[in-house]
Amino acid sequence: MILLRHHFRRYGYDRSSVSPFLCLVLIFLAWVFVCEAGADISRPDYMARLLDLAREKKLQEEKYWRILLHYKKNLGGDESLVDDPRFFLSADGKFNPGAELEATIKAFFRETEENADHPVCRFTARYAWLKEQLNIDESMLPVPRCEELDRIVRELRPGSASLVFPTYYMNSPASMFGHSLINIETRKYESKLLSHAVNYSAITDETNGLFFAIKGLFGFYKGYYSILPYYQKIQEYSDISQRDIWEYQLNLSESEVKRLITHLWELRNVHSDYYFFDENCSYNLLFLLESARPSLPGFLYGRCRLTPSRP
Repeated sequence: MILLRHHFRRYGYDRSSVSPFLCLVLIFLAWVFVCEAGADISRPDYMARLLDLAREKKLQEEKYWRILLHYKKNLGGDESLVDDPRFFLSADGKFNPGAELEATIKAFFRETEENADHPVCRFTARYAWLKEQLNIDESMLPVPRCEELDRIVRELRPGSASLVFPTYYMNSPASMFGHSLINIETRKYESKLLSHAVNYSAITDETNGLFFAIKGLFGFYKGYYSILPYYQKIQEYSDISQRDIWEYQLNLSESEVKRLITHLWELRNVHSDYYFFDENCSYNLLFLLESARPSLPGFLYGRCRLTPSRP
């Protein structure tokens, strides 16, 4: 205090000007302390406000939320086509979009998980959309750095995407109608062979042809998304199986391709029941395209321009 008094006297401040200045400083420091100390206390109230706002805006009925959760209408109501319970944060999430939405918002306030497992990083596409819709203040959340996802995006450096169709292969009943992939073309390399292919396929080690067909028709196999170097798929389909490969360039922007990757990240190690005739490789890739551009479908009605080419 003596030093402050000396400082103000030296530069011409009298005692009457010192008191208001010190009061302002003390008020500011007290305000900062109260804000910092009260942040944790206000989180439950802030979460409640977000939940009320989500209900008010009826976000559970929004098309993009249904795309991210793969909901479809059936005779019994809503049902997600994802069958892995790890994909849902609500016990009733597979059949209840509203319950899953509220459980997701609540999960964003958790503080116990490691960064990679925190719902903000685990379901980063959901978080990005809800942050935009609810104008979420990140300072009110224990938002971790999603380092693993950031590393993958830096590695891929996505620039554009194309739909890839290896033609039918009659020597394999599982490929008699061909296959579909999405090729994520990177800005890191000029050659398409060094890009990455997004694949959805059933996991099976069945050797009996009859059992293989029955299981494939009635959904006894689990289907998973995967991402592999494109040159490996070229070798598998063209060099080994002698199958033609057709590429259709998609007019997706760079930001849309990145959005596709964030949704693909949510689906890692998550399975859906694989049905050979309907919920197959092509059908499930449509969810990724819709997550990139919500104005789809769309894809089946010509809104996403296709230009065929041979690699």
